Amino acid sequence: MERATAYAPGSTSNVGPGFDCLGIALTGLGDRVTAERGSEPGVRVRAVSDDRIPLEAHRNTAALAASEVLRRAGAPDVGLELEVEKGLPLAGGLGGSAASAVAGAVAANALLDAPLGPEALLACAVEAEAVVAGRHADNVAPSLLGGAVVVLGLDPLRHARVTVHPSLRLVLVIPGYEVATARARALLPVAVVRPDAVAQAASLAGLVVGLERGDGALIAASMVDRIAEPGRVPLYPGYREAREAALEAGAWGVAVSGAGPTLVALTSADDAGAVGEAAAAAYAPEKARVHVAEVDGEGARLT
Repeated sequence: MERATAYAPGSTSNVGPGFDCLGIALTGLGDRVTAERGSEPGVRVRAVSDDRIPLEAHRNTAALAASEVLRRAGAPDVGLELEVEKGLPLAGGLGGSAASAVAGAVAANALLDAPLGPEALLACAVEAEAVVAGRHADNVAPSLLGGAVVVLGLDPLRHARVTVHPSLRLVLVIPGYEVATARARALLPVAVVRPDAVAQAASLAGLVVGLERGDGALIAASMVDRIAEPGRVPLYPGYREAREAALEAGAWGVAVSGAGPTLVALTSADDAGAVGEAAAAAYAPEKARVHVAEVDGEGARLT
């Protein structure tokens, strides 16, 4: 194989109480990376769909992940040239850097006749993501594996699948501004008091059960973040109003997706349209885009 293209879906992470450990892959939004054999050893980024994406391989997550694949596969003399096509917003809180890393790893692995399995590819994507967004796997794991995933640990890397009831819809409302992940992470608390830690753990447990059952009341009671979201809210103009509007329109739970600014609401298929319209209207005059997604159960794949 001389050329391979991989698609990796975007993801929503945290989902309220699952800070840095819970992520869900999304249908309809994702990144594509095409890898082609090059004449010189190493990885080069040949083209990007958005000129804000760095061409330098040491700053591009697709290239970083592909380089890690070459290293782990024992193929340092192989040359790869990448083309990165962004389908996810930059700095939007939908796992854009993670999706590019996953797609880069999968495409590179395909050109080497797939010597690495899913766990090794996941490790490659985690290391690439760490360079630009911190070392966590709550976006790369669902983007690669599909579905909903809870990350149990990084050293060693451990994770488990979470069942999501098929009736559930994820309503993504994407305002027309960006929030850099580094800026959002800088506002995280240094320490968490015990009552908040206990409540966060209980909420995450309740959310996982609610996702499995499609239990709107349980999701509503559980989808609360006491660690990251409170200090970050000033970064998201219009979020408070949009959250209230979404809840009034029938959302079971609402949170900031990842580092934001995208709002994610969980609701039924019947109410998804109304929830999206209400939340988007609340962001006015800031124009917001709505995307209603299901859970992408397939994850990364060659196209």
